[in-house]
Amino acid sequence: MNIFKSLGYGISMGCTVFVIVNLIGYWFKGELFLDAVMATFPQQVLGSIIVGIACILPSYIYRIERLTFLQQSAYHFFIAIGTFIVVAFSLKWIPTFSITLTILLLLFNVLIFAFVWLLFYFYSQTEVKKMKKKIIEHTDNSNNQ
Repeated sequence: MNIFKSLGYGISMGCTVFVIVNLIGYWFKGELFLDAVMATFPQQVLGSIIVGIACILPSYIYRIERLTFLQQSAYHFFIAIGTFIVVAFSLKWIPTFSITLTILLLLFNVLIFAFVWLLFYFYSQTEVKKMKKKIIEHTDNSNNQ
């Protein structure tokens, strides 16, 4: 996948999550939730885009063969979650008036990131199995001819 396509995926992912979060926030908190978002709308959108890109772009690390899969995964995860935490605190996505609430929300967000990462991991493993099966079939067909 080329870098421009990855940037597009990251931007679209960030914007999609932004819309979903704001819809949910509106359903639960009403206008009050949107007032906070609209006060700094350009920054909120830009923050969402940055987080989206930070989740997608580091996937290029999986092309570095000298790293183990665990190392690649750790780099990818920590780049994504690290970017999220910086953006979240700078845009006040995570409240800081209560240390307990701050820690709980951080843990909740780490769990969400881990869950999404696991979904991508299992999807990738499924794709790898399909590719291996095709290679074996192709090799068997070549040997039989």
